[in-house]
Amino acid sequence: MDGQHGRTPNRAQLRELASLLAAESWIEGVDVFPSTRPDSIVLSLEQSYYPRRHISAAYIEIQSYTNGDFHISYVENHHGKEWLCRWDRHESTEYTRDHFHPPPDARHEDGENREYPAALWTVVSRVIAPWMYERMGAVWDEFDT
Repeated sequence: MDGQHGRTPNRAQLRELASLLAAESWIEGVDVFPSTRPDSIVLSLEQSYYPRRHISAAYIEIQSYTNGDFHISYVENHHGKEWLCRWDRHESTEYTRDHFHPPPDARHEDGENREYPAALWTVVSRVIAPWMYERMGAVWDEFDT
């Protein structure tokens, strides 16, 4: 059980998700329950999709819990400075259960109410992946102008 929030990681769901995503061309590698993030899977994104001069790495971290809660973080490393956002499903006094913390800092106070599909796989395939593809294009537009 996750002592901080009283939730149990859904390791079976995370393993299945990691297995399904491992073959995706936009994913360079999948790290399941790394020692630094033992309740997460971390998807390293294909570096060729980003301008190396500006972004040294990008990844998605997914946490899932048996009560249906999740946190999905998208992070770009701009050579030492992180640019990030986060999709969440959990009880909150400030936001609806489904909410989003926008970039570039994913600050709690900037959260926005959202509504996500029920299944985590559907959230990843219909919300996260399309958003990420748009972001990849925006990164090239932003840094190549």
